[in-house]
Amino acid sequence: MQQTVKQKSLPLNKDKWIKIAQTAEAYARQKDAFLVKYGHVQYLHHLGAKRRLRDELVAAGFTSPFGLQARQWKLALDDALFTLERQWEAAIVGVKERLYRHEGLSDEEKHYAFWLLYRDEKRGRDWKRLQAIFTNEDVVNQKISLDSGGRAKVRNDLKRAFRRILGTRPRVKKARSFVVDQQMYRVFNTGKRQYIAVATLTPGERAVIPLTGIHAMQGNLRVVLLPDEQAVEIHLSREPRIRPSGEEEAGIDLGVTEVFTDDTGKKYRPEYGEALQEMSDHILDKSRKRGKLWALRRKFLEQDPNKARRILRHNLGLIKQTKRNKRYRARCENEINRAFNELYKERQPQIIAYEDLAHLRGKAKSKGLSRKVSGWQRNIIKERREYKNYVYSVTDPGAQNAAYSSQGCPQCGWVDAKNRNGDIFKCRQCGFTADADQVAAMNLKKRLHDEEITRYIPYKRVKEILLQRYYQQAN
Repeated sequence: MQQTVKQKSLPLNKDKWIKIAQTAEAYARQKDAFLVKYGHVQYLHHLGAKRRLRDELVAAGFTSPFGLQARQWKLALDDALFTLERQWEAAIVGVKERLYRHEGLSDEEKHYAFWLLYRDEKRGRDWKRLQAIFTNEDVVNQKISLDSGGRAKVRNDLKRAFRRILGTRPRVKKARSFVVDQQMYRVFNTGKRQYIAVATLTPGERAVIPLTGIHAMQGNLRVVLLPDEQAVEIHLSREPRIRPSGEEEAGIDLGVTEVFTDDTGKKYRPEYGEALQEMSDHILDKSRKRGKLWALRRKFLEQDPNKARRILRHNLGLIKQTKRNKRYRARCENEINRAFNELYKERQPQIIAYEDLAHLRGKAKSKGLSRKVSGWQRNIIKERREYKNYVYSVTDPGAQNAAYSSQGCPQCGWVDAKNRNGDIFKCRQCGFTADADQVAAMNLKKRLHDEEITRYIPYKRVKEILLQRYYQQAN
């Protein structure tokens, strides 16, 4: 896992911007061509042998039809294959989630399915096994005891699951960035200003870009275009400094009034809830106003087409709205990052229990809460947690089953919906009182070592287990 350092440039003059934009356009078209060609299942094995594919293209005398130099089309090829690999890896995670819940497969069939999807930590993934799911090739080893009919059934089930999850093949729709290796740029300083000279489409020509700030640069860089400012950002990926893990176990419960609450009752970054509320109110206000304008435009389409056109052009654009939404989301992302920084520095955990949020889709009891949940940045929270786990050497136990976590008493074990009243938890049996989010975090932490309440058992079964334990303890 790598850390990305971003360095912005000063606004570029017209000539430099055109050269950079042309390079990005050619890179995007070449990457898209590679995505189209190698996105088919028949080329899946190339994801495990990227260098071999590149050497085959060089041996065949490949040249970029879009004018990229040899070094850069090779980078575009690596970029395209990496994009395809990420799509497949994400799909594999989704297919595994379905397998865990699949009750129509026997243990032997599940064993064969997971063997097809297995990835060795040292040697990487055997992409030919994955390819066999779609080509119906009967791959097997000595440890698989399932007969050929059963293996064919499993491959068909996996094929259907992949088709539901994979979606459309990735494409490059906009020329947003391009990659350069160490031989395609030069960094130098003049006084207190740092510059980077980047290769363009013309051999031997480089565009000199003035940068803000000074950073040490090496290895491959990504040049990201900022069209609104006619500037670029230089993205440098590097390995972060790894810190030793602590010895404590912690539990967190995610919220919409703060980023999360831990098992000690501390609420991390209430400012996140304020940002979500402000974004929700803004979206509601703008949606109402835009709805009225759309109705007005429809009214004038026949009566005064010119007025209808002016309303569309001057009042219903998306540029300002997109910029404002980006600012709201950037603010929320900053609060998420600060919350995780505070948790890891203060608690120094060895392992963190967290809930499975895959079932949440933005619907709640009130429309206001639904809007806030819809703005909840699950992907950012997941990405930040995984990255911080890596940096602080924290073990990831996987998501815990959150069923009844905020309704079960962590002290006596009694489960009842009436235990919780809003943000207050008070057990109707033993009288234990605490913040409801803290109770949920405490219960998630307890389930780290619970062999009965696993992630995928039904919520009704969870309640049966909890009540059974309570009555056994009471007797």
